Amino acid sequence: MQPITQQIANKTNVLQQKQYSNRKLTYSLSLIAVLLIMTINNPSKAQEYALTLEQTSDWRLINDTVMGGISASKLDIDKGIAKFSGTLSLEQNGGFASTRTTLSTAIASNVAMIRLQVKGDGRDYQLRLRTDNQWDSFAYSCHFSTEKDSWIPLQLKPSDFTAVYRGRPVEAPKLNFNNVKQLGFLVADKQAGQFELSFKTIQFISAD
Repeated sequence: MQPITQQIANKTNVLQQKQYSNRKLTYSLSLIAVLLIMTINNPSKAQEYALTLEQTSDWRLINDTVMGGISASKLDIDKGIAKFSGTLSLEQNGGFASTRTTLSTAIASNVAMIRLQVKGDGRDYQLRLRTDNQWDSFAYSCHFSTEKDSWIPLQLKPSDFTAVYRGRPVEAPKLNFNNVKQLGFLVADKQAGQFELSFKTIQFISAD
């Protein structure tokens, strides 16, 4: 039989271990609670740009007719999906059709990426951004391919865009997504015939 002092020491050690375990459990639960609060108070940094897809008039159609061409296009909007379609003609020095809109809300700061979904017809298109509200100014252009009748996601960085004016590269400041004022789509792949591009869910994603 152990001496009484040893028994007391053993009981003290057991009690200390239980207290340590309880403190450890309390700390773990507190840490989980803090993480939950941080998650709740810091939602996704993605800012989804409202396409105003219930108001077709907010989107302008600009085709090669401004230069004597005869290409035609239209924009239809239904249930949050915009469909840009028409006929591209290479006659009379034409060959492009486009649609664009002016952003109605300010873009969140520190934007690092644009995320969107597109569905096309297998043709190549361009996403074009402008940092001013001018009609005939240079644009930042990003070419992308489509798959016929399939929605595909695009994630684009500033380095994916090239500054162009009337189809030719120009010197321009590095693109900053925070300064974007206009957004649009253009088809100019030198292939005459019908085209159709649908798009939805355009988001400006913060780096934070």
